[in-house]
Amino acid sequence: MNSLECSYDEKERIWCNAIQSPTYDFNCSLGKIIYNNLKNFPKKICQVSDIDGLEVTNAEMLSWSIRLARHFKKLGLRHNNVIGIVAKNSTYTSAVAVGCFMNCTPFHAVNGGLDADTIQQLFENTAPKIIFCDGDVYEKIHGATRSLRPLLYTLTNHIDGVAKVEDLLVPTPNEDLYLPEPLMLGGAQTVAILCSSGTTGVPKCVCLSNYYLQFENMFVTSEDVVFTNSSLDWVTGLIFTYLSTSISCKRVITNRPYTPEYLVDLVKKYKITYIGIAPRHVATLVACPTATAENLSSVNACLVGGGCISLPTMKRLQSILKNCAVTFGYGLTEVGLVSINSGEHTPSSVGKLFPGLKVRIVDEDGQNLPRNEIGEVYVNTGRTWNGYYGNPSETQRTQDSSGWFHTGDLGYFDDNNLLYIVDRKKDIIKYQGMHYWPAEIEQVINELAEVEDVCVVGVYDERNGDAAGAVVVRRKGAQLTEQQVKEHVRKRLPVYYKQLHAGVVFIERLPQNSNGKTLRREAKVLLEAK
Repeated sequence: MNSLECSYDEKERIWCNAIQSPTYDFNCSLGKIIYNNLKNFPKKICQVSDIDGLEVTNAEMLSWSIRLARHFKKLGLRHNNVIGIVAKNSTYTSAVAVGCFMNCTPFHAVNGGLDADTIQQLFENTAPKIIFCDGDVYEKIHGATRSLRPLLYTLTNHIDGVAKVEDLLVPTPNEDLYLPEPLMLGGAQTVAILCSSGTTGVPKCVCLSNYYLQFENMFVTSEDVVFTNSSLDWVTGLIFTYLSTSISCKRVITNRPYTPEYLVDLVKKYKITYIGIAPRHVATLVACPTATAENLSSVNACLVGGGCISLPTMKRLQSILKNCAVTFGYGLTEVGLVSINSGEHTPSSVGKLFPGLKVRIVDEDGQNLPRNEIGEVYVNTGRTWNGYYGNPSETQRTQDSSGWFHTGDLGYFDDNNLLYIVDRKKDIIKYQGMHYWPAEIEQVINELAEVEDVCVVGVYDERNGDAAGAVVVRRKGAQLTEQQVKEHVRKRLPVYYKQLHAGVVFIERLPQNSNGKTLRREAKVLLEAK
């Protein structure tokens, strides 16, 4: 971690880490990087599926990807088109992504657990010409994209009469002569689109440039066996897909949901050496009886992403991962990894800045703050960000004309130039890895005639993240119960992550400031007191 040396300009009040010389030319496409690796090391195993035990060599991944890339080109898909992916990890999911990289056509990866209305709005924005999806969500995707009329292919759970990905994997002539397409717009060209929630209540479509994944890899080698539960629609899933195909580490994939027992079984079965894991999963892992130092002895690196873990949890995790240093980082879909921390000496910090980044802490008046003062975290990557697809106004609101990305997170630097994140300035909340917008749930609860006012907040725990809870003001004389509120939300918002897992508390008046704005922090205290 010697490259994580953060310096502080006391006059300008800006923290930065020096830019490193890139391994590849800035304008070298990810497709070319992956192509060269897969072709040069054809016998290496880049993927193994615990679903069916199938091992995939670099040569097989290269053949599938070339055939898909040629099909995309034949359809006339270029850098200004979009390909949709709604799929869990499976045998051909990575090949679809690599085929997109090789043809330099961006893919829009969407989580299949989202409701149909949200998926419809997302895809109406990016208008994919072709969508790959799992068979179990085919009807939902077909209905949500009816007006777009894309070509639909299933990746798993195939359906009679519906095209499947294998239809596109028939050998093509002269595959050994194929070369990936060049980037038309250089290294800043958009190659992937992921979803990130915003203040509108609907996830925004985040454009990720080719350079996004060209970071200096400090973590994984070609000898590693890696695992993360994340699929392609999460940043960690995207990064692990790229690592497995660009440096030939073996990636273990599965579509089974996470349980600590299952993770331990996977580690033992495949001798996994590197794990990417969420804080809520760490909380269950350290309490799992089978998660012993012996069973996890193959793990030599563990990255916790998406939040911090407490010191007791960190110590318990370190006690069962004796052969590795636990690291955890802070990042955003829009800008990538911002900082990383290693070890248990300062577990409440998110660490030092990643190379090439500048950060400042800004108060409400836009002034830079010194050490140990809390303000909004602004990040500058020094590179062009293509913003939110089809949403220029939100792009301009989030990144200013000087290139500073306004994270919406509150934090500070200490005297050792370590970054701390203390709260979320934005209202977006995450439960079991899925984002939701409190106002959407508030609007649904307000549909009840007995409700006068409501504030929805997230109550955090290490296992699940921020569970939604409602602080409700009943109309005078109303007999509304907690169960009635929960049932109404369950009927109107049937997805699990928008349920009121933290319960309902009734009060006479919501806490407000002098301007009549609801004080969410104080409402949260009332709910937590319950």
